[in-house]
Amino acid sequence: MYAEPLPPSGGIDARSVRRTLGTYSMDFWELFLRETLQNSWDAATGDRPAEFSVDGWRLKAEQLQSLRRLLPGADLDTPDLRVLTVTDTGTSGLTGPTRADRVGRDDPRDFVDLVRNVGRHPDKGFAGGTYGYGKAVLFEASNIDTVVIFTRIETTAGLQSRLIGMSLTDPYRDGRRQYTGRHWWGVPHSDVGVEPVTGPTAEHLARAIGLTRLPGDGTGTSIMVIAPRTGEEPLSDVVALMADTATRYAWANTVGQEGSPPGLTLRFTFDGSRIDLPDPATDARLRYFVEAHRRCRSVFDGAAGDHPWPWVVQEIVGTRPEQRLGVLAWRTYRSGASGSHARPPAEIALMRRPGLVVEYRNVTPDPFGYAIGGVFIADPELDKDFARAEPPTHDRWQPRLAQRQRYARNPVSQALNRIDRVFRERRADNATAPTTEAATGVSRLANVLGTLLDTQAGGTDTRIPAGSDKAAPNPPTTPSGAPASHTGTPTAGNGGNGSQQGHHGRGPRSTPGPALRFHPRPRQTLLADGSRAVEFDIDLTGSSGAPLTLIAQPLVAVADGAPEPADETTPVEVLHWRDRDNGDLTPGPRLTLTSVTSEHWTVTLTQPADAAVTVRVRQEEVTPR
Repeated sequence: MYAEPLPPSGGIDARSVRRTLGTYSMDFWELFLRETLQNSWDAATGDRPAEFSVDGWRLKAEQLQSLRRLLPGADLDTPDLRVLTVTDTGTSGLTGPTRADRVGRDDPRDFVDLVRNVGRHPDKGFAGGTYGYGKAVLFEASNIDTVVIFTRIETTAGLQSRLIGMSLTDPYRDGRRQYTGRHWWGVPHSDVGVEPVTGPTAEHLARAIGLTRLPGDGTGTSIMVIAPRTGEEPLSDVVALMADTATRYAWANTVGQEGSPPGLTLRFTFDGSRIDLPDPATDARLRYFVEAHRRCRSVFDGAAGDHPWPWVVQEIVGTRPEQRLGVLAWRTYRSGASGSHARPPAEIALMRRPGLVVEYRNVTPDPFGYAIGGVFIADPELDKDFARAEPPTHDRWQPRLAQRQRYARNPVSQALNRIDRVFRERRADNATAPTTEAATGVSRLANVLGTLLDTQAGGTDTRIPAGSDKAAPNPPTTPSGAPASHTGTPTAGNGGNGSQQGHHGRGPRSTPGPALRFHPRPRQTLLADGSRAVEFDIDLTGSSGAPLTLIAQPLVAVADGAPEPADETTPVEVLHWRDRDNGDLTPGPRLTLTSVTSEHWTVTLTQPADAAVTVRVRQEEVTPR
């Protein structure tokens, strides 16, 4: 064992290394899995699929004895010692020199970045993981802050094996000498303290302590965490948690693309028993993300494919300069068992070039009670900007980290704001969703029952999308989630045909009135005093320009499905008409049309708590005086 003394010029100590992770937003073992998996994926050669394995077990007596010989001075007195190993195969392994002071023009530096250095070498680039700050998770994962690292690499002389032990403790003094708290076990060396064990000896020691996952003719890396810090949680549960985490964050690399095999295989075992992993392409939780990822990739590949409802695929574009920030693909879907009161998820998986999910970002929930699932992939041209926005834990995008100039536009900030805006404006353009889980459940039940009233005019269920003057990102849907056509769909006040209008004035009309097109879905909203209201959008077409008055009459649903006029038992008030072009309000139920009147209107009614509301609009001629 070699303990590193603090050099006369000063340096960083082990305690500081362990603090480099900073804060993180997830369970520690999720973070551990993500960091080690990212490092492994970075080392993938691309020549063949890589395999990432996590194995947990209790050391056999002979393995424990070999480990004690390998790590003299380590705290290995417990007879029931458990270990956790992470192994990548089909990767390049920890290549490059074993000394940090040796620099070549194009030499990789994976070994010294993990074993010797602290931080990120400037030539490392911005791949998903880094053998710099993130390696602190290895030591945080161990009760005795100790790991054993075994790697096999390809050199000009053939395959070379390397094995070294490493530990981080608090800095300490021994006599008059200060030590950093960094320790290594290996072959003594006068310049660097120790060098790794190499060749057949490294292979023999690795097998003796149980590091057998690397095939004899393959390259890769295996890291053993001694005495995993699991607290009261069984190691088997920790391995199962990491298996679930790997599936959730690495699915894009485990699913083949366009007929090609997967680039990554995952394997998790405990005490020799393998943990089964779901197929992301068919898993109820992940399949929509997998499909969204495929659709995003097709845009980057230049394919002008069709994206039928309910899919929405769009490029997210920034300004100053105008540039593509990435591609967003998403859809709505039914989530959970019938009758569940849980709020449906609304998540967008944020990703960039390495293909691992950075974060599942919560977006504004769907106003109709559906779940939202989708993917945003940052444009490859901006990969460095998005990579800079990631903290050492790589678990989110923090735009301030990517700010290159004080007043420059930040592409990461723009992208996140525009993603949020897509769903925020979608909600604002439709309805105010129920604010409690119970209200969501009641809305679902009411929606199902409402399908039985096939003579009912369009009502005020907030799960049903509103129409729009512009092409909506999601077409209007029926309660079953299927697209609803404008023709033949019962809509407020027209009995089922959007081109007709009600005429209830007395006497013949010499001048034909405009056709009233009711948008097929109303929407609920909140008034300034906190009470609820419902809005119906109406378009006018074919008007001659002659003065005419439209009168809105509130109707409420009754048991037999035929709407009836509102009365004192169920009072409903027409609040106003609103010009959707300029926002002007006309109070009350009456709207007078002239030659310069807008063709796009919204009529707003109060919404009782215990009734479904619709509206009938009749026309009356204006008699000149």
